[in-house]
This record gives sequence, structure tokens and C-alpha cells, in this order.
Amino acid sequence: MITRIETIDEIKPIYREYLDYMSQFFEIHDFDSWCKGALKNLQHYLIADDRYIYILKESESIIGFALVNKHFRYNNDGFAVAEFYIQKDHERKGHGHKLAEHIFAQFTGNWEVAITLKNKAALVFWEQVVSSYTNGKFIKKRTDSFKGYGFIFNTADKSRILQ
Repeated sequence: MITRIETIDEIKPIYREYLDYMSQFFEIHDFDSWCKGALKNLQHYLIADDRYIYILKESESIIGFALVNKHFRYNNDGFAVAEFYIQKDHERKGHGHKLAEHIFAQFTGNWEVAITLKNKAALVFWEQVVSSYTNGKFIKKRTDSFKGYGFIFNTADKSRILQ
């Protein structure tokens, strides 16, 4: 079951797990300070109108989440997948694909997903998901200001994309 939530209390435990996982892709000198900063950023989802939290539950347990906002690396408007996580025990079972497609369907328009070069599994995952969702109608882009790739696409005419 995928649900949009209005509080962060439900995802704090899994968010900490996500931060532990993501720390392998960045050079972090003070892990505790980095986590505090990330949790402070998560607090913005409580007050900002342009931020959305979606959770994926299985048997009443949260097994994943997606954070959507309007902070871009590649687009000027639309929506961005800010953070995305599926617990390790639930990977490769279609849960991530289902959650990604669900959030794309919630908002019509421009989308971007930015992935660091070091997260090779995420690069493969997102290229597959975006390619499948858009029927190959997306742009894979790089910039000098971000050490990674962006997948850029538009969901405005989903009926045309699926034909």
C-alpha cells in the first residue's frame, strides 16, 4: 500500500536506515552532524507546500519511501525525486518500481531524478524505471555542478507515452 503522509514521525526510523545506506556514496567526516542536517532538512516536509512524502507499506510495516519536491538540478519547474529508498530485504521484488510509478502518476508535468555516479545500482534502477514509464521518452543528462546523472521526462501526456 502506498500512502502520502503529512508527518515525518512514521519514517524517522527508516530514514535513519536510508542515511546509513547513502553514507557509502559520500565523503562524510562527521556522520552524526550529517544525519542531524538531513533530519533537519526532512523537517521542511512538514511546513513547505512543495514537498511530499510517500510511504510504501507491506503488512503494516514501512518498507520504503519517496520524497518529492521542487528543488532542481536540471529542470526549471516540475517535480523532483529528492530521496527514495526500499529496504534491502524488499529490493528486487518490484516494490521500488511500483512506488516510483505511483509518485509519477500523482503530478503531471516535468520530472527529474538525480543520482550520484557512485550509486551504480540506483543508476541502473532509475534508467529502467524511467525508460519503462516513459516508453523510452526521456533524457539522461549530466552537468558539471553535479557528479551524477539526471533523468528528465514529462508526464503531461501519459496516454500518448503508453501507446
